[in-house]
Amino acid sequence: MSFEYIEISDPLYVENKEKNGEDDFIMVRAKECSDVPISIPDWQPEAHCFTTRFKNLEKSLLEAEVYPDDVWVSSYPKSGTTWCQEMVWLICNNLNFEAARAESLRTRFPFFDVGLIHDTKTCSFERVRQTPRPRFIKTHLPVSHLPKSYWKVKPKTVYIRRNPKSVAVSYFHHSRGIFYKGTMENFIHSFMREHHFYSPYHAHVIEYHELQGCDNVLYLSYEEMKQDLRSVIGRVCAFFGKSYSEAELQQLLDHLSFESMRENRAVNYEDPNVPRVDGSRFMRKGQLASWKEELPPELIEALDQWTLYKAPKEEHRLLFR
Repeated sequence: MSFEYIEISDPLYVENKEKNGEDDFIMVRAKECSDVPISIPDWQPEAHCFTTRFKNLEKSLLEAEVYPDDVWVSSYPKSGTTWCQEMVWLICNNLNFEAARAESLRTRFPFFDVGLIHDTKTCSFERVRQTPRPRFIKTHLPVSHLPKSYWKVKPKTVYIRRNPKSVAVSYFHHSRGIFYKGTMENFIHSFMREHHFYSPYHAHVIEYHELQGCDNVLYLSYEEMKQDLRSVIGRVCAFFGKSYSEAELQQLLDHLSFESMRENRAVNYEDPNVPRVDGSRFMRKGQLASWKEELPPELIEALDQWTLYKAPKEEHRLLFR
């Protein structure tokens, strides 16, 4: 096996796993990562949180074929991924707003590794394999878990990050809407203990930013997109060699506004034939620091101290502002 599987023995997890709906979680460490071009001296990959489904899909993951015309969007969950995907897809597809509204982002931009954490009707790796080229692929995989051919081909990839406190709150609401049954406080304590899908969070972000010789990767942040979306769009256009008029760019800005995205069923993973239920939208608040309204002071302090511990270098701490 190319991965080591480690049972989670943390008392908080063991005590709450069944009532929280987390009974099949497992930590997975890559055993051999010599193909990952990372600049961290003596780097050893950490174990990341998945489910026991990983064991049955290890071969499919490692042997997945990657093509030079692929476009990947990568992130830790709840970092602005959907927003970034829609922006990237439109920029690469000549701002075809009609096509973007007509077909779900899930179809246009399939989630490569979702089968490692949730049951799916069709294997997610097979679904991506069958997607017509050029393919647009979403992943939350850390650098140590990407398919072997990724490092040979180095497809164009956009990596987006987000402030950990915003991630924590958004991830809780997202998980509660799918499977999680515990409290926000319990969720965030588990988040800081690295026991949610794709954690550890800080390692995920730092390792992508420490890749060397990877001019195929463009780095963005949710905060940049909120503060100056026009500038971010310009960078993404340049990265993909695209050019649009000011009028076209204004259309894109309007389409990517939070109000527009929140009402757009194609990016909220909704069935257009099913009436919308209040509170069911994938897009929730879209604010920069809604955590200030939802987290008590003691959890804010705990999350800040966690980042100081996990990112001792100042250059890395800048990634988590």
